[in-house]
Amino acid sequence: MLPNISNQELNLIFERISDNGGPFWSRGDGDIHAPAGFSTIDVLYVLGDIGLTPSTDARLIDFIEFLFEYQNNDGSFRYNSKSGKLPCMAGRIAAGLGRAGAETDARLEITYKWFLDTQMRDGGWRCNTVKVGKSQLTDASNPGTTLYILDALRFTQYPTRHPIAMNRAVEFLLRHWETRLPLGPCDFGIGSRFMKIEYPTIRYNLLYYVYALSFYEHARKDARFIHALDLIENDVNNDTLTVCQPHHRWKDFSFAIPGETSSLATKLWFEILENMRSTQN
Repeated sequence: MLPNISNQELNLIFERISDNGGPFWSRGDGDIHAPAGFSTIDVLYVLGDIGLTPSTDARLIDFIEFLFEYQNNDGSFRYNSKSGKLPCMAGRIAAGLGRAGAETDARLEITYKWFLDTQMRDGGWRCNTVKVGKSQLTDASNPGTTLYILDALRFTQYPTRHPIAMNRAVEFLLRHWETRLPLGPCDFGIGSRFMKIEYPTIRYNLLYYVYALSFYEHARKDARFIHALDLIENDVNNDTLTVCQPHHRWKDFSFAIPGETSSLATKLWFEILENMRSTQN
């Protein structure tokens, strides 16, 4: 028995490894970002949350090598053979690799540096899918992309080595909590759907927002972050977290049933609480 899910459920994830037509939950055309919800990147997040690493499960060794095949020479990642250098994809992949125990892999060093080198003036990160100049809101960084990259960089020494850059990124997301406007080329906003607890944490959502920011001291001491934290606590009962809006592609798994407690979401909640205690000490 694994600490968070049963062996039966873990085996079910691996039994579906070819469901999308390619290796390691990828599509037949090599896309690791689709189909939404149960893509290669999405499964990577869940396996990391379960606690799997290459040292605990040998199946992750080849999986991680497969993901590095999508890394570009400058450290960015593509999600298929034709995609460009999208920081959102690089952030999600690097964060997933960190969760799965590959955060110290030397090949990620250039990815971490690429993040630092491509940070925008407003503190966040932006995909160049829409050229700057269309509108002030569209010109802004993508809150979701910024969250993914901060989730990846928490596994590094960057928060202590580059505090100004990291605090600027955190502040960008805290400002978004206030404005809630649809920002960036992909119109990341904060609305009613954002506020519903989701697991897996595969997109810009309240649980993911608080979880990733809880690793940054600049956020933990801020009233805006505390407000978001308090909203999650409303869905905690008997020390377990209830998910309101899990992705439907995970409906066969006990940790993603609408209106039910989730062992993996609860694990993230406990990590948040542990991070908060580090601020109080």
